[in-house]
Amino acid sequence: MRQLHHFWWRSDLYDPAIWLAYWRLGELAAMTDKRGTTGTSETETTQRDSQQHPQATAGVQVATQQREPNEPLRVLVAEGDVATLATVASILRYDGYEIVTAGSVAEMLQRLDAAPLDAILLDLRLTSVHEADALAQIQALAPATVVIVLATYSALEAALHALRSGAYAYLMKPLDVEELRITLSHALERRRLERELIERRRELDETRSNAEGFDLRVREQVDEATTALRRQVESLDDANHRLQQAQEQHDRFVAMVAHEMRGPLNPIINYAQLAKRPTATAEMRARYMDIIVEHAFRLNRLVDDLQTATRLSTGQFTLRRERCDVAVVVSELVDQFTASSRDRVFTLERPEEPIFAEVDRDRVTQAVRNLIDNSMKYSVSDGAIEARIWQDDTQVHISIGDYGAGIPESEMKRIFEAFTRLQDHSADVSGSGLGLYITRGIVAAHGGALDVRNRTGEGRASGAVFTISLPLAVPASPVVVGPFEMPTAG
Repeated sequence: MRQLHHFWWRSDLYDPAIWLAYWRLGELAAMTDKRGTTGTSETETTQRDSQQHPQATAGVQVATQQREPNEPLRVLVAEGDVATLATVASILRYDGYEIVTAGSVAEMLQRLDAAPLDAILLDLRLTSVHEADALAQIQALAPATVVIVLATYSALEAALHALRSGAYAYLMKPLDVEELRITLSHALERRRLERELIERRRELDETRSNAEGFDLRVREQVDEATTALRRQVESLDDANHRLQQAQEQHDRFVAMVAHEMRGPLNPIINYAQLAKRPTATAEMRARYMDIIVEHAFRLNRLVDDLQTATRLSTGQFTLRRERCDVAVVVSELVDQFTASSRDRVFTLERPEEPIFAEVDRDRVTQAVRNLIDNSMKYSVSDGAIEARIWQDDTQVHISIGDYGAGIPESEMKRIFEAFTRLQDHSADVSGSGLGLYITRGIVAAHGGALDVRNRTGEGRASGAVFTISLPLAVPASPVVVGPFEMPTAG
């Protein structure tokens, strides 16, 4: 009790909570005095505890219970002095710790075995063995628990030995409350950091072990992923390039359509206004009507081309096949151009016998008309337009040739794309740039092919020759024409 009274009157304990703790301490001291009259000594209590828990002295294993993340820190106070034990326990409980107490070595070992502990406040007087042996025994049972030894000034040498044997720190009695709190807080923080370090090292070792075992596979996967990513990037770049080209084609197409539609619309409007004049004679009105009808047909063909190109680009293009004489189809078309374009010379070479094939008559007529229109636009003014039709065992062939400037080799494939016109002639030649695209689509839908080549000759303009090849019979598998994806020129 002398030590207790010295502890009581320290100025740094002048705190309401501490006063309450020491008020309870008086009751505990009275209980201690009463226990002393019963004749039960600490030695007898220790012997009894050892008999009840023989495993405590046999070196039990570390408890494996796991705490919840929000569970308070658990501190074991192993103190031989009952008053000091109660005081320290009350103070630390007030600070939010979960306190486990032990008044003997056997009881301390039992607490170590029962549940995991974060810290131990160990009174060196409680152990009868050397402090180094006591620390070794505690570390064997609870290696992750920090130990703070409590000693008097007379046992300072023992406290230093305990410090060298693995204790975190030592506190001298009588205890300073703030020093106790700070030391315990630092010890637990160090324990937390050591545990995190151990966990990080464990994770690192596990990762390194797995990496060593699967290093080759990882490298292969990385290489595969890199290759796949590179392909995706290239594919995205290519798709972006195609998208930009499509946008540019669309812009050019809109501009060309507006220009082409103004071509027939302006004469229609002008001649309609002339026909309404009172001074216009019947003969003049008839001539105006003929001009209006001519340009209306031209406008109608432009609308048909736009509709066909849209169906080709969206995959909605269909054929209505029938058995017909392809030679007659081409002959009738040449006769129409001969009658309407008297300043041009048209020739036709065909066999006398009919050439029957399962085709869409209207679409074949449209395709051949586009080729003749194209030849008339790019041929010299006095150049002839030559048509030829023949067949072999499986196909019928239709060729349309002119005597113009021909087509540059670099443009041979591009001219079949939508909205494309040759740059050298685009300013002088009208058109939406859809004729060859539509022709190639019609031919491809029939399962045929469209080729182009330049003439080879001396002393005259070479010109270009387009050849349509169509199967005589319907192909076994249907032909799908995708959006703007036409077969390349042969």
